[in-house]
Amino acid sequence: MRQKNDYVTVSQNDKQISQNVDLITNSNYGLSDIQGDFKISKNGKYKLEDSNIVKTIKTRKWQIVLTSPDCSIKEHCQGWQIYSKDPKEIGEESKIIVRVSDSIMITNVEPVRTANVEILCNRDDLDDLLEEEEKENVNTYGKIILREYLSLLSAEDAKINFILKVLTKAVNEHKIFVIYGTFPVLRKPLGRRNWIEKRFIRRMLSMSPEISEAGLETIEKLLRYPANFIWSTNKRVAVRTEERTIINKFSGCYFTSKIDMCNNLENISWFYETGVSNVQFPRCYNVYQPVQIKEFVQDFYITACMGILKWFLFLASIAGPNAVWSQDGTVPIKAVLFALERCAEYISICAHEDIDGQSYKDISISNWNQFLSWYERLLHKREILEKNDGIDIEELLRFTANMIKEMIECRPQSQIDGMRNVWILKPGDKSLGKGIILKNSLQDILSKINQAAKECMQYVVQKYIERPLLVYKTKVDIRQWFLITSTQPLTVWMYKDILLRFASKDFTLDNFHESIHLCNTTVQLKYRKTIKQNAQIPSELHWNLQKFKEYLKNTDRESAWEGLIKPGIKQNLIGALLASQENMVNRKNSFQLYGADFLIMDDLSVWLIEINTNPRLHPPSSTVTEELYPEIIEDTIKVVIDRRKNKKAPRGKFECIFKQRSPFYGNVLGKGASLGIRGKALLSTANSPRKL
Repeated sequence: MRQKNDYVTVSQNDKQISQNVDLITNSNYGLSDIQGDFKISKNGKYKLEDSNIVKTIKTRKWQIVLTSPDCSIKEHCQGWQIYSKDPKEIGEESKIIVRVSDSIMITNVEPVRTANVEILCNRDDLDDLLEEEEKENVNTYGKIILREYLSLLSAEDAKINFILKVLTKAVNEHKIFVIYGTFPVLRKPLGRRNWIEKRFIRRMLSMSPEISEAGLETIEKLLRYPANFIWSTNKRVAVRTEERTIINKFSGCYFTSKIDMCNNLENISWFYETGVSNVQFPRCYNVYQPVQIKEFVQDFYITACMGILKWFLFLASIAGPNAVWSQDGTVPIKAVLFALERCAEYISICAHEDIDGQSYKDISISNWNQFLSWYERLLHKREILEKNDGIDIEELLRFTANMIKEMIECRPQSQIDGMRNVWILKPGDKSLGKGIILKNSLQDILSKINQAAKECMQYVVQKYIERPLLVYKTKVDIRQWFLITSTQPLTVWMYKDILLRFASKDFTLDNFHESIHLCNTTVQLKYRKTIKQNAQIPSELHWNLQKFKEYLKNTDRESAWEGLIKPGIKQNLIGALLASQENMVNRKNSFQLYGADFLIMDDLSVWLIEINTNPRLHPPSSTVTEELYPEIIEDTIKVVIDRRKNKKAPRGKFECIFKQRSPFYGNVLGKGASLGIRGKALLSTANSPRKL
């Protein structure tokens, strides 16, 4: 088969084929089918009985199918493909079928020759054999044609020689790979680069049980060579590897677990750099530590104080000052005054006035419980304040507004708090959204913590973002993939596309069901078939970046992605990685692909939620991910393999967002020692030594 200048010429070899052959030409432009019988002449060549047949066909698409008793071989404009045939589908005669579209028929034909199956199956061009099907089957995910090719070889020596040839070529070129776990999507990009999987060679051997022990021993010797590329779907590679082996894992990257991330980001302020790194991470507590439980309780108290002040000011702004209380009110105005006092004390402590001996009123647990009871009745049960004639409501509102402004300066994360004091509890050793719950009751949260301690489970408690960006009234989050190719010095690549994940129900803080608040794909798969309140939400709950940009443009925020969201994602990633770099272990031939989850607030600020060691890349969960996942893997291979020898090779959609000039050696940038002190004050007694 030859194709030049869009012309396709059909030709045949002189080898023996015993069956008669039908040449059938089909056209989409009303051309009639042409059939001619071929017969073998004495000199071994095929001649046409009908001389009025087509010689050359001008076309853009073409395909030839040769069906023989044991196989079907297709040649089309993309290359050869070989398929095993079911005996039921094989007729008594073999046929060559030429399917043509966009054709121009040219007459005056010479005798046509058929392709010879034996020569085709024994050709030496392994690179052609290693090419994959252009349009792969949905269930194969990167199936290549070597298996079908091997089934055509009947002699044992031919099979052994073929397997040895394939394996030796891969060993000499250092192109042997191994997949630990289930990740078939990797086979397509590596197969395209002529890499051979060890498991595939063993499958080829299992197809040929008649191979002798001597032949198997020779092949096994080659299979004992260490793999040149390892991809593991587990958190760590469980086998010993050579230093030159390329591995998709780093050891010691303690920023992907919820607990380690919470610990690492405690000192994030040391790594802030304007326009480069700026992590916004909702405050988080490792509540398996008693000290952090106390810190969380104090945070819960002060957040409740801010919540009641925000509610007080908000209600007055929309309904008027006199609407905030009534003679029939059930909650005393003392609730607002108590919150103001606690906020004033908090501001004073932030200004370090406590160092100078400033004393504060000791608030008992019973007093806090009373306040939280008032808070719950106002915010959750929608009760109203009791009117007090001795208080000027206008003056109280002005004082409250000023107090909130000062508190926001002391507490930058006040913007995510809202008024409901909602917290999210996450098990430290689970993923895929398992075990995550939302609570707004201190008693319920502490009960869950105590129960987890009895079960030897570790939880983190994190402030829930109560004002997320809503798309068609629904909460969304962003899955952003990024690639680390070196930890010392740190080199980070970010993918230019994203996955926008929807919750399946309209957002509300009156219901804490996971279908409303968790955008994790695994969680939302359970609710895709539920009736949605808004038909504008995608049925598969996924968008790519292009769809998200179109939405931003339609809502008069066209520049939001490039101007705010994308820079925010970059700075969050760089800051989080720099804060964790001291614990990273560098390995020259390692890389790792991560998935970071971000939440966008209604003011378009970007907040890092978590980083996943093994982001879902198989199987696809929607038509969006069906396109994204293979592209991500293909572009990852471009960066970690193609660019190893050629730094100018294409990088796909990966963009290098950070490349450290020199390695990080630890204990720098102000982190020489921990300057924090935790303890209790010592009270002087009559027997204490006096200071001189």
